[in-house]
Amino acid sequence: MLAAVPAAAETSDQFWPGLDGFFPLTDATRLYLMATGTSTELTLGQVGSAKRESFQVGAHLDVTLAPHFRPELAKGDWQRQRYLWMRVGYRYSANVKDEGGAAEYEENRGIFELTTRTQPLAGSLEYIGRFRWDLRDVNGEHSNRYRLRLQIERVFKAEGHTVIPFVNAEAFYDSRYDAWTRERYQLGVEIELDANWRLEPSYYRQNDDRSEPSRINALGLVLKYFY
Repeated sequence: MLAAVPAAAETSDQFWPGLDGFFPLTDATRLYLMATGTSTELTLGQVGSAKRESFQVGAHLDVTLAPHFRPELAKGDWQRQRYLWMRVGYRYSANVKDEGGAAEYEENRGIFELTTRTQPLAGSLEYIGRFRWDLRDVNGEHSNRYRLRLQIERVFKAEGHTVIPFVNAEAFYDSRYDAWTRERYQLGVEIELDANWRLEPSYYRQNDDRSEPSRINALGLVLKYFY
């Protein structure tokens, strides 16, 4: 999602706002639409600082693999009440403003995901594993990226609203380097506002020695709509 930046870049603080929409199609499928932005503050050593802004939009189809044919799961916690489901989709991203001299960036990305979830275990914790395959075309160059993520979460009820704190860790394999190049950690909470809207603030830490900047600290804030 990020373009290349001058080699002098050392650190990056970012803000990742987003809007997600989920729309049931059948008992076993739903449409997922998303849009997100990235606002980047780069520290360029003694050179000074720079700013960059980019965006990403996407459309996806979520398909239940198990359990099947349970109409009562069509709304609300669709994915939390399914223990195996698949996502296929497409995303487009580009930078729209750059004050740091970075190259123009444009990416077309196909996405394939498999997600599995446990039933609540000891301490009411739930474990979610996800495999994701990104088929990437970045400025005309094709590559594949494979991602493995493990998440732990717990559901709480607070004054009639659902609150779900979570933590996850994700590893990225990049075919351009034939190596595991990136690791990302996220700590956040999903807060139910009403029957249709949820808010998810979170903190990200990303390490990637093959890109510049190699260290990212990001604040995420996603508003989610469930039809």
